[in-house]
Amino acid sequence: MLLTLVIAFPISGWSQQVIVPKKNVVDQKWIHNQDYKMRWLMVRDTVKVAIGEVDYRIKIVDDKIQVITDVKMKGSPASWIDTTIVSKQNLSPIYHSSYNAQRNMSLAFGKDIKGFYLDKTVGKSTSINENVPSGYFDSNFYPILISWLPLNTGYKATLSIFDYNPKGKIGVLKANVLNVKEASYISRKLGERKVWEVEVADEISNDSKSIYYFDKLTRQLYKQKIIVGARVMEMVLVEE
Repeated sequence: MLLTLVIAFPISGWSQQVIVPKKNVVDQKWIHNQDYKMRWLMVRDTVKVAIGEVDYRIKIVDDKIQVITDVKMKGSPASWIDTTIVSKQNLSPIYHSSYNAQRNMSLAFGKDIKGFYLDKTVGKSTSINENVPSGYFDSNFYPILISWLPLNTGYKATLSIFDYNPKGKIGVLKANVLNVKEASYISRKLGERKVWEVEVADEISNDSKSIYYFDKLTRQLYKQKIIVGARVMEMVLVEE
């Protein structure tokens, strides 16, 4: 998932709660069908330039949760489409696929993680067969999971996530909720809303972090601020 490639930060020495897939890991009231769109902006000083849009579709199918993200970048002829399927009961990963102009990937989660990775830039296909300890979330799903956690002022947690990137890291990594505090957001449709401001980082990259703004009552994501070294980007909810 594109978002997980840009919300990272090196973390070590954490002693707070480690969250892994299990029954009732989140309140089921937050899990429901959703469709929303985020506008992707590059921020330079006070100027914001739109560079793309991301469509999210969260759908409950029987005992599973399906998450589809469709990333449309300006100037790109094709979308970046990711599909993730997890268990509704404990949020453990079942399936993840990602298709774009640079590479195709498919992962089936079980006792072993099996699939393939096709690097279109060099025309090389790699079979995937990873044996890792159980008790992790799919890295493509965890940004959604964060909005469902029992957020409160000062809340901190560590999530175990699996990520597959042959040009980066492969295996079970850590994602960390660094801090949560109350804030406000001006919604175009609803006016001022009380939100949870959630600072998050993970081990996928080295010099990045992300700040989410979730509605306290609905957990709708209004904005995500992404800091990658000296670069700043924002994902802002499209409210029509």
